[in-house]
Amino acid sequence: MSSDFEGRVQAKAIEIIEAGESYNYILSVLNKRYFGTPLIGKLLLISLGSGSISNSSGIHVQVSGPGGSGKSEAAKKLAALVHPKYTLVANVTPQALFYPIESFVDSSVVFIDDIVWKDDLGSSVKKITGMFQDGAERVVTTDGIGKRQKSMKRLTFWVTCVDNQADEQIRDRFFLVECDSSKTAKKKILDSILARASGKTTVRVDDDFETAVCHALIVELKSWFGEVVIPFSEKMKFDGDTRAAMMFLDMVRSFAVFARKTRLLDDQLRLEATEEDYRRAKALYDELGGHSAYKYTGAEKNFLDALKAFGGKATKAQMQKLTGLSLGRIGDILNGTKGNGQNGHGLFYKCPYLSKDDSVRPYLIVLSDEY
Repeated sequence: MSSDFEGRVQAKAIEIIEAGESYNYILSVLNKRYFGTPLIGKLLLISLGSGSISNSSGIHVQVSGPGGSGKSEAAKKLAALVHPKYTLVANVTPQALFYPIESFVDSSVVFIDDIVWKDDLGSSVKKITGMFQDGAERVVTTDGIGKRQKSMKRLTFWVTCVDNQADEQIRDRFFLVECDSSKTAKKKILDSILARASGKTTVRVDDDFETAVCHALIVELKSWFGEVVIPFSEKMKFDGDTRAAMMFLDMVRSFAVFARKTRLLDDQLRLEATEEDYRRAKALYDELGGHSAYKYTGAEKNFLDALKAFGGKATKAQMQKLTGLSLGRIGDILNGTKGNGQNGHGLFYKCPYLSKDDSVRPYLIVLSDEY
C-alpha cells in the first residue's frame, strides 16, 4: 500500500470521524455491495458499537430466512469492511471460542453461519453473550488437572439460521431479523447485480479505497472504551418489556459511540448520548418492528394466519394444501431446526397459542382463539 494511498485514507477517515459520520459512511459503502434487505445491514452495523461501551449488555443479531435467500450475504459483506483484527469469520467449534486464537482480540465480531441453538456451539454462544463484559469461563480437565478457560470480552455475534430458532435466553440478547425472500426482493437484488455488472451504473466504485477507509473507521471506533449515559432517559416512554428496553438503550448508546467526536463528556468523563442518537435508534427499532417475546418470521406468521382462517384446527396434510408448503417445511416451522436429535424452537415451542391434539390420528394442530 503506497504512502499516498494511506495518506488519502487517513485524511478521509479523519474527516468522517470529526463530522460524526462514521455510521453513515460505512452503511453507504455496504449498500453499494449488498443489495438485499436494508434493515439487516443497519442492525449488523449498529451492533459493532456495543463492544466499545462499558455499560452495554451487548447487541447481537440473528438473520433468518429460507435457503438461497441470501441471509448470510450482509454479514459477509459488512465483515469485509471491519478491520480483520476485529473479525472471526470461520467455521468454529464450541471449544474454539474459549481458547486463545492468534489475532483474535476483545471487542471482536464473530460470524456463525447456520447455527443450531440446541447443539454445543449454540450453548457456548449463549454462555458468552450472557457474560458480555467479562467473557465466559469454563473448566476443562487435562491429565487429571482442572484448567480454567475464558472467552474474549465483549464479543458481538452475527448468526444465521433457517428460522428464528431462538429460545427466551437468546431473545434477551439478539435482535431477530428476517431476510426478505419475496419475488419482488429477489428481482430487486438481481436487477442491482446486473446493473453493476453492465458498467453503466452511476455509482462510483472505488472498492479498495472505501474498504480501507471503513477499516480505519472501525479501528477508531474500537480505540475508545468507556461508559455512555443518556441524560434524558427518564423522560423516555417505552411500551415494550424490560429486555426490549435494555436492547433499545444499547442502540442509543451505540449511535453515540459512532458519533463520539461530536458528543460531549460529562464531569465524570462519560460520553453523553444526544436526542439525535435517540431518534436514530427509534427509527431503526421501529423499522425492525420492535423486539417482542414471540417475534415470528414471515413464514411462521403466514402459517398461523392460514390456520386461523381455516378455523384453528388442521392436520399437517391440510396445512400443506392451505400453504403450498412441503410436509418437511411444515415440520421445520412447527418443531424448528433439529440439532443432536432434539427439536429446535419452532412454533410449538415459542407460540403460546399453539398446541398439538394427540388424541386423534393424525394429530391436529390447534390454534387458540386468543391469537
